[in-house]
Amino acid sequence: MEQLTGEGPARIGPYRLIARLGAGGTGLVHPGRSDPGRTVAVKVVQAEHAQHAEFRRRFAREVLDVGVAAVLSSMGCP
Repeated sequence: MEQLTGEGPARIGPYRLIARLGAGGTGLVHPGRSDPGRTVAVKVVQAEHAQHAEFRRRFAREVLDVGVAAVLSSMGCP
């Protein structure tokens, strides 16, 4: 886990980013915490991938498969 550098956002939606867990071909993963204290994984998808409908469909399936409660998108994708 790496500390946040201040180059990216400190919050995404209702989640305060805690650190950076890792990076892959499609984006970054952060542990995040909601105001009530729930810890979640927040995946920030690269804009080039988020623009493609097929990628969004696969990502939505991935979210369901791993049991993620909510997906937030800065691209306005549901």
